[in-house]
Amino acid sequence: MTRIKKKGNHKKRHGKHRGRGQKRPADTATKESDTSGHRSPLASKVSRTNLPAKSKILPPSFDPLEKNIFERVPMPENYVFVPKGNVYITRHCRTITKESNRVVYLVYAKSGKRTRGIRVPEEVHAKVCDMETSTAKTRADAAEARDVKATSRNRVLLREEYPFMPAKSLKIILDHAFLKGSGRVGRTTRMSDERKAELAVEAHIRHVHTPYDELLNGGTRRDKARRMVWPAIKRIKKLWVDGKEEDTENEVIDLTSSPGPCDLSDSE
Repeated sequence: MTRIKKKGNHKKRHGKHRGRGQKRPADTATKESDTSGHRSPLASKVSRTNLPAKSKILPPSFDPLEKNIFERVPMPENYVFVPKGNVYITRHCRTITKESNRVVYLVYAKSGKRTRGIRVPEEVHAKVCDMETSTAKTRADAAEARDVKATSRNRVLLREEYPFMPAKSLKIILDHAFLKGSGRVGRTTRMSDERKAELAVEAHIRHVHTPYDELLNGGTRRDKARRMVWPAIKRIKKLWVDGKEEDTENEVIDLTSSPGPCDLSDSE
C-alpha cells in the first residue's frame, strides 16, 4: 500500500525550515526562567540591574530620649549640631537635654557606620559652652593632679617589679608608655596595673635594646621579628629583676644570625 505524506502536518511539526548557519531568533532573552524553574543568566543580570540600591539601616536605639538619624535629615527646630571631639561638651549636652525630657539625636554618616556627633537644643549647647569656659581652669588643675598621682603610682610599681631597672629606662617608659592621650599600653583600662607595667617594659626593651626596628625596616615580618628578639627581652627583664651586676642600659643584642623559635604567649 502506498503511503501518502501529509504536508500540512509536516509543517506543523517542524515549523519553518532554517538554512545552515542561520541563528535561531533570540526570542527568549527576556524570559525570567526556563522550563525547569531556574533563572537564565541574562534574565538574572537584567533583574539585578533593575533592583533599587540597598538602603542603609541605622542601629536601633533603646533609649526613649535618644534617636538615631542620618546627617541628611533636616535639623529639628531650635536644635544645633554638636560635632564629636569635646568629651565635656558632648557628655553634658546629652545629660542636660535628657534631664529636660527632650530628645538627643545621634547623627550618623551616610554609610550608617560612624557617628558624626549629636543634635541638642540650642540653649542647652550654649549653657554647656559657658560651663566649659568657667570650669576650664579648675578641670585642668584637677587633671594635672590626677596625672601626677598616676605617674607617681606607676613609678613605684615599676621600681617594685624591676628594682634594678636603669633610671634612664624608667624615665623613658614613664614618659612614653604612660603618656596621656597616647593610646599606648600604659593608658589602657582593660588590664591590671601590673600587666600594663610588664608590657610597657617589654615594649621598651624590644625597641631600645634589641634590633627589632632594624629587622622591620629590613623587611622582616612583624611576628617573625618579635620571635627573634623575644629571648633577649626575657634575659634583660630577668637582669632588671634579679639585679645582677651587668650593665644593660646601652646594650644592643644582635639576634639576626640565630633567631630561634619562641612562644609569644608569654610576651603580650
